[in-house]
Amino acid sequence: MKITKMTKKHLPEVIDVLAESFHEWRIQRRGKDAVKRYRSPEYLIPYMELDPNGSLVAIDKRKVVGVIFAHVWGKFGWIGTFGVHPDYQNKGVGKKLMVEAIKYLDIEKNVTKLSLETMTSSATNIGLYSKLGFKPAFQTMSLKKQIAFTPEKQKELSELLEKDRIEIQYFSEEAQQEDALTRCSWLSNKIESGLDYSSKIVVTEKYNQGETILLKKDGFIIAFANCRLITNVQGETDSPTLMVKILVIDKDEKNKQVLDALLLCCEDLGQKHGKTEFRMNVNSSYWLAYEYLLKNGFRIRSSLLRMVKYSEDIKSYDHHHEWIVNCSSLTM
Repeated sequence: MKITKMTKKHLPEVIDVLAESFHEWRIQRRGKDAVKRYRSPEYLIPYMELDPNGSLVAIDKRKVVGVIFAHVWGKFGWIGTFGVHPDYQNKGVGKKLMVEAIKYLDIEKNVTKLSLETMTSSATNIGLYSKLGFKPAFQTMSLKKQIAFTPEKQKELSELLEKDRIEIQYFSEEAQQEDALTRCSWLSNKIESGLDYSSKIVVTEKYNQGETILLKKDGFIIAFANCRLITNVQGETDSPTLMVKILVIDKDEKNKQVLDALLLCCEDLGQKHGKTEFRMNVNSSYWLAYEYLLKNGFRIRSSLLRMVKYSEDIKSYDHHHEWIVNCSSLTM
């Protein structure tokens, strides 16, 4: 058994291992008729290229039996997607992959915080991560709602933009993209020191995965939403879902109507691309934003457990009394 850097030649086996390792979970959620879902190689390749030393495979007798992806957002590291073939589970393969991924993020990238998300029902995974120093921090709630960007919503959006002097700009059409990335990095860092989402915006643009919506006030970006428009599954020519991967609002922006405007912009973008469902994740520790979303038409689809390493005080994740919006999905 050896752990080595993933290459494109490994991709067919990587895709198979991920499909097999997650199939039992899909059966639990959808029943015995659940079909295996195979990741698209076009969706995995950007993450390999972004963090080549963090994309690892476990090889046994020239066969890929385990897969892990480690990534960085500034000084924040995260691990996912991670899977071991069912025939090799409970044999130490997962632990070896995790140890190497942590070593990459800790030593090579020198991250200040390290996170992952796992299924709340997976006692085996939670136990493994706990033994490796990860602490349960909060639940990440997966929310959804139907897209119906009606003329009434268009009027509401126009009124919100006019009232607060807000402009909409798509990153793909932004003339000063480097300046925009710097501003988005600054907004991320204001929420948590060292956090930088700009690499995700770059990947989305470079590989045509979707669009990043920028909200500007007086010429300055005050909020952004990174939206995935493509499917990550083989055999699906299109996806009915717009998935917000990251949503950030300036920490000093107390006006909830900014969130209303950004959500309406996302819904508008989704409808323009023929999407019928709007999904996004929200950290449950951001209670005010989470509660606000539930009151505005979102419903809970599922939940994941966010676990964090290098955190001295887990209470620092209790933002119950703060109006902060920092919704991010760690899953690929």
